[in-house]
Amino acid sequence: MLFRRNKPPVTHTPHGTVYGTFPQQPERPRVEYVGLTLAEMEAFERILLHADECTRRARPDIGHSSYTTELIGRLYQSAGAASVMQPDPDLVRIPIQKADFMWLEYSIRDIEMYRGNLQTARDARQLLNRCNALLGQQRAVIHMGGTPMFDPDAPAPVSVDVPELPAH
Repeated sequence: MLFRRNKPPVTHTPHGTVYGTFPQQPERPRVEYVGLTLAEMEAFERILLHADECTRRARPDIGHSSYTTELIGRLYQSAGAASVMQPDPDLVRIPIQKADFMWLEYSIRDIEMYRGNLQTARDARQLLNRCNALLGQQRAVIHMGGTPMFDPDAPAPVSVDVPELPAH
């Protein structure tokens, strides 16, 4: 029977090899956020719910997905935290993660595939384009009790030439 001998952890440095240490852990990827206005958040919610409804109507065999409900709940938690830090509703920016606004792509696909409202799909495309444009203009994000929000002392981002969505 062969036994494999455990080798002690080794770290290679420019000055030599250090035995008995663990290699440095790689940095965790940075979570990227963009800021939505209250009207954009309402449009985001409307788009997700419409896509969910289209999918359920066309494919009742799939069942109910709770991800949409969870995502909208997290958005409203962030909106509540943002409204405490910035009482003016016109200046409130709700942080949304890049991974979450990418669900707009799935919503667009579901609305088009399951014959939903095409105007809602256009609104979703416009909102997705705006989020992608804002991605390069990230501001400093702070966490208050685990809820992400924008630092009110951070400089405001430069406006992009992408118009805001009208509230429906």
